[in-house]
Amino acid sequence: MYVKNYVIYIRMVILFAWRYFKGRKSTQAIQIISWVSVGAMAIGTAALIIVLSVFNGFEGFIKDLYSDYYPQLKITPVTGKSFRPSAQLITELNGLKGIKAVSRTLEEKVLFTFNESQVIANLKGIDSNYEKVTGITKNVKYGHMNFNMPGEIPPLVLGIGVSNRLGASEETHLPITCYAFKKGSPSLADPSSAYTSSLFEVTGVYRLQEEIDNQYAFAPLEVVEELIDKRGYVSALEIRVIKNADEILLKKQIQHLLRSDNIKVQDRFEQNRTLYFILKSERWAVYSILTLMLVIASFNIIGSMSMLVLDKERDIAILKTMGLHERAIKKIFISTGILLSLIGAFIGCLLALGVCLLQQRFGVVKLGTGDSFLIDAYPVKLYLPDFLLVLSTVVVIAFFASLLPAIRASKKAIELRVR
Repeated sequence: MYVKNYVIYIRMVILFAWRYFKGRKSTQAIQIISWVSVGAMAIGTAALIIVLSVFNGFEGFIKDLYSDYYPQLKITPVTGKSFRPSAQLITELNGLKGIKAVSRTLEEKVLFTFNESQVIANLKGIDSNYEKVTGITKNVKYGHMNFNMPGEIPPLVLGIGVSNRLGASEETHLPITCYAFKKGSPSLADPSSAYTSSLFEVTGVYRLQEEIDNQYAFAPLEVVEELIDKRGYVSALEIRVIKNADEILLKKQIQHLLRSDNIKVQDRFEQNRTLYFILKSERWAVYSILTLMLVIASFNIIGSMSMLVLDKERDIAILKTMGLHERAIKKIFISTGILLSLIGAFIGCLLALGVCLLQQRFGVVKLGTGDSFLIDAYPVKLYLPDFLLVLSTVVVIAFFASLLPAIRASKKAIELRVR
């Protein structure tokens, strides 16, 4: 019985709120301000959803770029630059349910020289499974990354940043020299004992992400092992996980297989903690700034609700005379303010949806001209949680914007006059 009466009470409050919003006002200014409030909320809502959708697009694009280099799971030493994995460990990893491929990689900072140019970069040795673990091969823009082709000179794939600074590419057809420096003090009688060197032939140039393009070059693992004299050692074991596999469970199983406190396993978030933190921080910073737009737009609601209270003084007095409590009157005006804001918010959602779909389909807003950008137009991704977040924000802002006029309406004295 109590629940039924409460439902009837809520329905009555909503019906009064809808009547006050929809009904013809005696003062035209109230009508104008009400629709201005709806328009302001619509524009603010649309702007917030569009910007969040663009951030979703950039976040997804950046993550896709990094996922072409960073593996889903990566085993690295806690201290030191390399470790020697046992054949048993590799076999056990390949035997785990959910693991698609395991790749052995070995990195070392080296000096590349070509003609009179010198560049310090990271030389990364990769095995035949590497293309199964990452998507680096699809980012080779010039030449190829086929290390299985026999040749007198070992192949090398450069990042476009390294290639530009070195002045070497797949079209030069001249070998470049790579120097790897040994640990320890060199012999004064034989300065060449301080380093080992090897010739490489550039077979391809990749373009992935500026930070990676400027630092990394790829070569066959066996060549790098011989160059830096670390046969059997790896800098990391990089792992590709089967689609829909439980990465958290796999990570625990791998850590158990390692049987060493000096070796750790990391997921993509742990490998790029700073990047993920920046992406989330920027997103919430923009959300906070654009929410201020909605707060400013809510001042129109305060104005329209205050004028509505003045216009409905006689109605308020009649309701009080009929026995309606102050709390119910307060709820009527708060509901009117929220209804006003939600209509604007729904219009804004439809507007944002239309703009985002147009951008996804036709790429109306371009990033720039030429090859300076990896994509032509601003990327956009629509997520339902963004719409729910914005609508919830609008409801909260509308509640507080309507609260003061609603309190004033509930405190109005009963004054009935014959007109």
